[in-house]
Amino acid sequence: MTRTTRRGMTLAEVLTVIAVIAILIGLLLPATRRVREPAARAKCQNNLKQLMLGLHLYQDVGIPDSPDTPRGLPPGCYGPGATPEERLGWTVPVLPYIEQGNLFNRFDAGTGYAGNAGPAAVEVNRFVCPSALPGNAATTNYVALAGVGLDAAARPAGAVGIGAMGYDRTITLAEIADGASNTIGLAETASGVGPWARGGTATLRGFDPADAPVSGPGRPFGVHERGFNVAMLDGSVRFVRDTVDPRAFAAAVTVGGRERVDLE
Repeated sequence: MTRTTRRGMTLAEVLTVIAVIAILIGLLLPATRRVREPAARAKCQNNLKQLMLGLHLYQDVGIPDSPDTPRGLPPGCYGPGATPEERLGWTVPVLPYIEQGNLFNRFDAGTGYAGNAGPAAVEVNRFVCPSALPGNAATTNYVALAGVGLDAAARPAGAVGIGAMGYDRTITLAEIADGASNTIGLAETASGVGPWARGGTATLRGFDPADAPVSGPGRPFGVHERGFNVAMLDGSVRFVRDTVDPRAFAAAVTVGGRERVDLE
């Protein structure tokens, strides 16, 4: 009987095969990412649309804290606390209007953020952009814009350069001089991502026009390639490119400048 022997692969051949596989993976991953990105961007836009719808519903059908409380968008902070970060964010009172009523009922508005560790630790997919890098659970990629300047959230109603939300101020959509379709209410960010239920910069931020470019790694906004999504106060969603003029973007986050700006 004739016996045949099989020659094993040499080290050089093994290394060649590994190199070929690595090259193929390197070619396929970007292609896969390009296929997934449009779907992720569309889902992100839907998240923003639903959040803005929730804000509209809060204004239209929400129950005021007292008969003296005017109807309007929620204030940027909710409940007690010595600092904004010790309070709850606007994201908590909007929960019943984004199909999270049961989670809202678990919060105690009288104890601030620290006293709500249990419900605040629940991850809410509506607050997470699918293109964002994996991070800590129960965070948000979406922030409300307080206006122009890092101190914009602390300014009172009627002040120059304010946006639609501030720590303790509220505004109705009808009061927006620039028009709801011309004013940005929410934007997505990958920088300084924080807990979705916390007040302060985790959920509400001012914009500094000197902080250019607006979008990209380590920049104020942006998750997607070449730009980021924003929700206008009329409920529409736009994709803003990372080449946007910071001055135009700043004009679009204020409510009283009476500007009509081009975000292209």
